[in-house]
Amino acid sequence: MSEIKMQIIKLVSSIPEGKIAYFGQIGAECGVSGQVVGWILSGMPESEWSSCPWYRVVSKNGFISSLKLGTKGLIQKQVLLDEGYTLIGDSIDMQKHEIADFRVLLG
Repeated sequence: MSEIKMQIIKLVSSIPEGKIAYFGQIGAECGVSGQVVGWILSGMPESEWSSCPWYRVVSKNGFISSLKLGTKGLIQKQVLLDEGYTLIGDSIDMQKHEIADFRVLLG
């Protein structure tokens, strides 16, 4: 596993239930673009899903961008609903759920 992927997974794994991050936030903390974060998370095999809450990462405006991928997006949306996130259409209510500062989580 690449160092960048490990950093991204570590950061995503620190997102507590009830909170959401967006691709660019994670990318900024890891020194890569939000697109790289999206590419890594969308490419995660199902066998890794249980070890990383990838579904708690959405686009900056809250849109569940994996819906463009089909089944994985539907799974993400359902998991978010099951965890009690507030959705407005196909987007998360970012005012309610967004993590303001990862540095607080990372110590």
